[in-house]
This record gives sequence, C-alpha cells and structure tokens, in this order.
Amino acid sequence: MDFLPLPSTQLPPSTYAEVRQASSSQTLSSSSAFNGRISRLPTELPIEVQSHLKLFFDTLPDPDAIAQQVRATLISQAGPIKPNSLPKPKPKDKPRLPLPPRVGEKLNVVSDRQEYDINTQVFVAEGNVVINYKKSELKADRVQLNTKTQEVVAEGNVFFTRGDQKIRGTKLTYNYSTVKGDLLNASGAVDLGTLQSSEVSRSPSELATNSITISPIGSGNTAEGQVRRLGFIAERLIIDGDTWTAENLRVTNDPFSPPELELTTSKATLTPISPTQNRLDLESPRIVFDQGFSLPLPVNSITLDRFQRFAPALVGFDRRDRDGVFYQQSFDVITQPNLNFQLSPQLLLQRAFSSQGGFSGVDIIGVVATLNGAFDDGSSLSARASFSGLDFSKIDSLLRFNASYQLPVFGDHTLLSQYAFRDRVFNGSLGFQDVNNILGTTLLSPNYVLGDSNISFSYQISAQLVGALRSDLQPSTIGSLIRVQGAAVVSRAFPLLRGEPAPAEKETGLRFSPKPIVPRLDAFLTAQGVNSFYSNGVNQSVLYGTAGLSAEVGQFAKDFLDYTSLSLSYTQAFASGKSPFFFDQVSDVRVFTAGIVQQIYGPIRLGIQQSWNLDTGTLFDSVYSLEYARRTYSVVVRYNPNQGLGEFLIRISDFNWTRPPSNVTNIQNGIEQRN
Repeated sequence: MDFLPLPSTQLPPSTYAEVRQASSSQTLSSSSAFNGRISRLPTELPIEVQSHLKLFFDTLPDPDAIAQQVRATLISQAGPIKPNSLPKPKPKDKPRLPLPPRVGEKLNVVSDRQEYDINTQVFVAEGNVVINYKKSELKADRVQLNTKTQEVVAEGNVFFTRGDQKIRGTKLTYNYSTVKGDLLNASGAVDLGTLQSSEVSRSPSELATNSITISPIGSGNTAEGQVRRLGFIAERLIIDGDTWTAENLRVTNDPFSPPELELTTSKATLTPISPTQNRLDLESPRIVFDQGFSLPLPVNSITLDRFQRFAPALVGFDRRDRDGVFYQQSFDVITQPNLNFQLSPQLLLQRAFSSQGGFSGVDIIGVVATLNGAFDDGSSLSARASFSGLDFSKIDSLLRFNASYQLPVFGDHTLLSQYAFRDRVFNGSLGFQDVNNILGTTLLSPNYVLGDSNISFSYQISAQLVGALRSDLQPSTIGSLIRVQGAAVVSRAFPLLRGEPAPAEKETGLRFSPKPIVPRLDAFLTAQGVNSFYSNGVNQSVLYGTAGLSAEVGQFAKDFLDYTSLSLSYTQAFASGKSPFFFDQVSDVRVFTAGIVQQIYGPIRLGIQQSWNLDTGTLFDSVYSLEYARRTYSVVVRYNPNQGLGEFLIRISDFNWTRPPSNVTNIQNGIEQRN
C-alpha cells in the first residue's frame, strides 16, 4: 500500500461550475416544488450556507495537528501539540450559532452540481467538489452540509489541505458544533520542514568522543540525516474535541513504497492534559524493518511537552562509575506544564555478576533523577543527580550532581548559572579528573557573523568558585579558588570543491542515505583565546590555532567503496602561566586529529577517529564505529577505549529518542563542555 502518493491539487477548471459572489437579491428562494438547484450559475451561496461552511473550516483541526500526533508516535519528546479547534462543549451547552461571514475572507465552492433545500436546510455539492477558504481546501466527490445538525459529510476521494500539510480518506464526517467526527481510511504525506522540529538524529558519519549509552531505541542531536516527509495510514481517525484516536495506524519516514521502516500500532490516542502537555497512549506499538523483522517498543504511554526525556528503556556501559553494563528504565513522577521530574532506576548487571553478593546487594542498584523546568520569561532550569549505587555510607563516591539555570539577557545573550558536585572531566592526555565542587555564572554570546567576511565570532565570560585537586599544594590535595575566565573564538570555513549529488531517488542518492550526499572538499581555520585568573594570583593564558580539511567522496549509492568521509586537523596551543588545578591545565600543546568513515560493502560503513599528542606521541582519544546505514534508519556500534565508553544504538532519520548525557565533561581548547 502506498503511503505518500497524493492526488494532484490542480484539477481541470472546465469540469466545474463555480458559485460566485453576487448581490444578495440573487440568493435562492424557497419553493415546495423547487429546492434551489444550482448548476453552472454565477449565483451567490446563501449567507447561512457560507457562515456554516466557514465555521466548519474554522473548527476542523488542521493536518499539522494530525502530523504532530503521528510524528509524536516516533519520538519521546516534542513541543506543545494543540489542534486548531474550539473548546469541547459541555453536554448542556446550546448548539453553537454560526458566525456572520468575515469581510475579506472569501469562500469559493466549485462543483458540477449544487443544490440547497431551504426547507431541510441541507446543501449538497456533487461532482469534483472543491471548496476553498483562507489557506484550506477540501476536495471530494460529494459534500453535504446540514445547517440544522451542523454536520458536514464529505465522501469519495476526500482530500483536505491546509498550508503545506495534506490528508486524504474515503469519507469524512464532522460535526462542527460538538467538534466530533472521523475520517475513514485516512492517509497522507506531511512536510516535516514546516512543523516545529525536535532535535534530529546524529549523522551517520559523525563520530562522538563522549558517547556512553548503549541504547536500543535511538539517540542524536544534530541537524543531519533528515527525511523531510512523513507518511501515515489509519483505518479510522477519530476526532473528539482535542482528543485524537487512530485505529490500526502505520507511520513511515520513507518517501518510497514499500517502506523500509514502519511504526505500527493497533490504536494511538492523543489526549491534551494542559495547554502545553499531551499524553500519547499506544497499544502494542512495534517498529518494522524492511517489511519483515520487527521490534516492540517498550512504552505504552508518553507525555509530550516542552521537556526532553530519556529513552524509556536502555542498556548502557560505564566502566568507570558502574563497572560496565547496566539496564535503565525511566518513569515520569511529576508532569506539570512548567516542570517535569523523572526517575530512572538502574540495574548494574556487570557489577552484579562480578560481585560475591550477586543480585542481592544495594550496590548493584543505581538511580538517576532528573528535574527540568521551563518558564514564561524564557528561562529554564535543569538538575540531574546520578547514584552509581545505593550504599549511602559511600555517598561521597557514588553521587554526581549538576544543576543549571539559564536566563536570556541583553536580548540575544544567555546568563548560565551552574553548580556541579564531582564533575567528571576528561582533559586529553591528562585523562579523567574529578572536580569536587564548582559554582558560578557564565555569560554566553550568540554566534555573530562579521559583515560579509563569513567569519564567525563568539565569546563567553565566567566567574566560578572551584574546588578541585590542586597541583600547587604539596602534597596535592583538594583546594578551593575563585576562577575568572574569558574566552573568544573566531572561525572561517573555505569551501574548495563541490560535486553533484546523485538524484534523490530510491536506487541512487537515497539508497543508503536519508539525503543525497554532495561530494565536497572544505578547509577551515579557527583561533580561540582563553584567559583564566585565579584568586591565588596565578594566571593561565592560552591561544589555540586550528587548521583542517574535511571531505566527502562518492555518493553512497553503489555496493562497493562508494563513500569515504575524511577529516584532518592540526591544533597548536601557545600557553603562558599554569593553572593551579589539574583538571584545566594545558595538557596537549600540539594535537593532530584524523578520522575516516569508509563504506565497506552495501550499507556497512567503518569509522575510526583518533587524536595524538605530537610532543609525546601519545594516542589520547579514539573512537571506533561500525554502522549499518539505511535511508530511514541505521544501526551503529561505537567504542572509545580511552574513555572506556561505548554505545549501541538505532538511529531513526529525522526523529530522536534522547539518550541520557554521559556525565563526562570534555575539555575542548581550554573550555569545559558540560552537558
């Protein structure tokens, strides 16, 4: 069954008769023998019919709402989803009265035959019916409007369009007084580019150095790897005010048929629970790959709001804190419009198998607690506590905690206040360091483009109270100092070569990739300065310069060696002074980084990325990846032996199941990159 082919929106104008607006004296009159039949006459529709049709269009939820519903089925977080409908009336409410036609908002009805019976107050249009109002269009073989019952029935090749979103079916029944109705054999194509989008999946060629989670149901945070259209089919789509129910729903992000990936569920219900929150209930949801192999989704109810949520179930690997493999299940405890609190108990599997107590001790249970808040002034709050065991006699070595509050200031800047306890920092050749406490505020600028130069510029200023292991104390012990830090970065990219992408078709440009790959060669230059002042009078100043090349060769359309991604960069640091702390010292003065992602055969790609300290010859960071890439999804295995972190994940193109942060803060060019 095809998901996406849609009927043309352009129908031959010669097959219709149009009812044009005329003077009120030309409206139809009542007669017992004549019911007001219209055929190819320039006669104005009765005012009552116009008003009721306009009210029908105003109350009928648009396809954006339908799109958001089926889109939400594939993701675990989304923005507010509110159908464009009037409030659901109470049982004792009187029928809603039609509104008078609004000036300047014309309604056009075009069809082969039309009639209006003033006695029964039923208007019927038959034969290639096209009704246009504002940005909406309804097409059908037959449309009947009953102004007494305030119900519209559209039958035969029903096709409803509002803006860029489209939906079709065989029969639409809708009562615009009770705001109830249904659409049989509903299907359509949705342009996701016009919807509010969540973060999309990680690019298949991107190699993260701080990955941690082994997630069987996805991850991601970049704008690459997008399929911009979504297709869906439901045997019946039921509208009950702001509540939507789809029966035997199938959803795909594949623009071709048969789709290589589908989500299926016998029933999906979307219910609003507040102005900014909706609950999505699913019955037996599954993801089907290539019309055969399928996996059940371990979730039956999802709260959709402005907050990101972790994947409801995952398997992770953390060698340093959790001794290896663990299983995590997440639950919502508080779901308020401006606040969300989530608990994620963990079973530390590898620790349980290796310990003498097996599965009986409290040290094999971990917990992650997450709090998120979003407020009307644009500010946001987030906090995360991670316990790598429940032996509270060792709480100082089991707990990691961080909290942040963001506030927009000066129009386009952000004021970020943060506190972290036992922040786990990875600083190149120095490896992991624990920052015992850090409390402070950072002013972050937006990214500016300097005139027509294509040079990007940004900066940040921070003041923090830091407690960490100090190198200036003998013996080395934890001490606290105030650190005032300023940083600025300028960068410029130079496109050198551009090739032509393969056609965006099933067996060419979209065979293994969610979008056609453009062969390219780019160069880039970056300069970053970081100056840190400490309350003991010490100063550390560093200027980093980076030059690099990146390239993509091939089109990833053939079976063998048709895709290669290369990246090379060299970073030189010029430092003066030395930080009294270990965690933010300049550890690598000359760094060379190289990465390659190579197609081996068909959809299989192998990736390697490594960074060396050229002064010592030390390989201090590396990532290995193996990927099975398809147009709509990919399966990726990554491993970082230097950090002892790895992941197995399924990426769904243009959708995102958020994996938990790694609890690792990486030092990049002298700046801590906190989650």
